[in-house]
Amino acid sequence: MGLDASVRCNCIKHGVAAPHPFPNLLRLDETGEPILESADEISLDIWLEHDRWFRRSCSHGGYLLQKRLGNYALIGHVRSRIELMPHHAFPLLRERVVYSGVHAGDFIKASDSVRLLEEAQRLRQIPDDAILQQFATDLIELAKVSVATGNPIVF
Repeated sequence: MGLDASVRCNCIKHGVAAPHPFPNLLRLDETGEPILESADEISLDIWLEHDRWFRRSCSHGGYLLQKRLGNYALIGHVRSRIELMPHHAFPLLRERVVYSGVHAGDFIKASDSVRLLEEAQRLRQIPDDAILQQFATDLIELAKVSVATGNPIVF
């Protein structure tokens, strides 16, 4: 178990992805994930075709960047280091990223990624902790892609 994060590409949103097999059902949710409208009424076969389409919808496979931020213990280490610092120094990291080493299904909006970028840059300046610095470097890369695309960071 661990914490993974990604930023989707804009190929579907900009209409440059491969045509969807059921275009009248396709929608993008608030994270940019392609979903099927009326999902409760859709058969497993249609969902499977949708998933196959998504994996090959563009050269990015739907994602510009995917990062393994760390396993449960590594995220716990990052959290314990952040908890030693003033709360105001890393509020977004505390409350939205390292609060759990295995959270999934939530996201940070692109508009908040600017703040996350600032916090991660401060975090990377902490000396003598290679784990913390690699974690911060990965977050910086995610935040920059999020800001550049306008897409959220999804966990």
